[in-house]
Amino acid sequence: MVIVYISIAVIAISIIYLGINVIQNKKKIDPTMKELTAVTQSMQKQVEVVKTEAQQLSQKQKMIQYDVEMKKTALQQTAAEVKKAPQAVKEVWHAGHLNRG
Repeated sequence: MVIVYISIAVIAISIIYLGINVIQNKKKIDPTMKELTAVTQSMQKQVEVVKTEAQQLSQKQKMIQYDVEMKKTALQQTAAEVKKAPQAVKEVWHAGHLNRG
């Protein structure tokens, strides 16, 4: 019977020792976990900033592309009108000569 009591005492001491170790380790880990949480939150904020900047950049890129297309169209229309100008000048020239004569 003494062996049973000794075994129970050893188990109880082991459980107490384990509990003390868990508490000590938790106290050591808590500051590290708080620091890790702070770093994670900081990184999440930075990721949000990068996402916002990427969206703004994408919008600006679309605006620039639209602007380039509008200017390209305007330039093409102007070039087409300039190509027509010599013919119009010739017609006016000939019309002026015909009216004089």
